[in-house]
Amino acid sequence: MKRDSLYSHEHAELVTLLRDLRLETGMSQAEVVEILGRPQTYLSAVEIGDRGIDVVMVRELCRIYGLTFVAFAERLEKRIKTQESKRRPPRRPRRS
Repeated sequence: MKRDSLYSHEHAELVTLLRDLRLETGMSQAEVVEILGRPQTYLSAVEIGDRGIDVVMVRELCRIYGLTFVAFAERLEKRIKTQESKRRPPRRPRRS
């Protein structure tokens, strides 16, 4: 049975953790993408789960957020086991 990782529980935890780390550092998406040299829409798509992300980019984001890749992996594993993203309140709808 084929499983699309972009829509998996694990991917939801990954992108939620990345967003939380950015917010913990007090950085805006604009500040992060300036360092990355990417458009703001790239990080936005990653953080809402519309775009996949490779391990090299995850490592780079960890560096920006001041976290080792090992510490990141430990936090991600804990979140996957506890399904933390399912316990969070839903995001507010966007205003038109």
